[in-house]
Amino acid sequence: MRFLLVDESREFRDALSRVLRARWPAAEIEHWDPRERGQPGSALASRSYTAVLLDTRPGGKDGFAWAAEIRREPKAPPVILLSAEGGDALALKAASVGAAELLRKGTVADGRFVRSLESTLRAIQARTQAAGATADAQAGPPAASSPSTPPQDAAPLVPGYRVLNLIGQGGMARVYLAERESDGGPAVVKMLDPSLRNDQVFYKRFVQEYKLIASIHDEHVVRIFDQGLTGQHPYIAMEYLPGGTLAARIHEGIAPDAALRIAAEIARALEAIHAHGIVHRDLKPANILFRANGKAAIVDFGLSKDLGATTQLTLHGQLLSTPQYMSPEQCLGQRVDARSDLYGLGAVFYEMLTGRKLFESDTHMGLMTLHLQGAVPRLPANLAQYQPILERLVAKNRERRYQSAREFIAALPA
Repeated sequence: MRFLLVDESREFRDALSRVLRARWPAAEIEHWDPRERGQPGSALASRSYTAVLLDTRPGGKDGFAWAAEIRREPKAPPVILLSAEGGDALALKAASVGAAELLRKGTVADGRFVRSLESTLRAIQARTQAAGATADAQAGPPAASSPSTPPQDAAPLVPGYRVLNLIGQGGMARVYLAERESDGGPAVVKMLDPSLRNDQVFYKRFVQEYKLIASIHDEHVVRIFDQGLTGQHPYIAMEYLPGGTLAARIHEGIAPDAALRIAAEIARALEAIHAHGIVHRDLKPANILFRANGKAAIVDFGLSKDLGATTQLTLHGQLLSTPQYMSPEQCLGQRVDARSDLYGLGAVFYEMLTGRKLFESDTHMGLMTLHLQGAVPRLPANLAQYQPILERLVAKNRERRYQSAREFIAALPA
């Protein structure tokens, strides 16, 4: 690890150095005072830095412009901007100049900074490895390609949006941070993975996500802006939720009263989608994000089921939901209803309270067996007051669970 810290405050550089060395004892850390040395130049490309940590106002100058200049060099190191402030506008501006991330200075002392930095460095490494693999695969004679099928690592052209950078990737889709051309506001563009574009089952499931939630307007459900095709690629444009995932907050630790509040907000989201005849079927911490105001919202409806639809999109013999959060009826392949999502909420609630999964096993079959037969874990004595709530949420027999999200909300302590 080798970092360059560009900030006019020696005190801040020293504090950040201590945090970095506590996490990476062998790290090489170079300080750069912009008031004395000016702007880091193109020579950075030859220094093999893991990352340049750059203040957004170095010596009173424009750190965003400095970042853009650094990143113009083909072999430039990643730039992570440091700001005393946050928000969508600054995050978008950072992405637009090629910065890998914008991190808040105020989080250095409490541990959040280094966790965010670790996550960013892992993402950078994954993108670098993916780019290298793509380059290796293309090292032979170039094959003819269709103009409607861009390279997988290229930013797609989406009508009405300016795509900034890739922020996530799964087996079914790629997710990009984007900017709406109409007003410059932030958005997220989700595109079907090119390798799956001819798979009709996956295509239908992807398009279904838009149809199921486009008409729902609730603060605890992600908003959908648009849906369409660009070239051969179907896409969904949705709102950008800047507050991070519930998975990240669980990693940091959640107070019991906060866990109960978040559970209630998730339940309100479930109430909204269940009212439209929709079951999410894949409720988990990674699919729960936070708005700038701290409110939780559920996302990723790719596995949702419209209870009024007759189309069966589940592949025979293929496990689609996440095993740690599957209800017993999902494990058995039975028909699901709203109470299956409440079981998932119970598994998430337990994880918020304890930091551990409801059940642990080395195999999917072992997890499903525990969902079907395993005893509900006992909460520690200081959390015992939540045991009855947990027991009803994750009851094996769905008839013994809360029968609706509204019933669960009504039963919560005031």
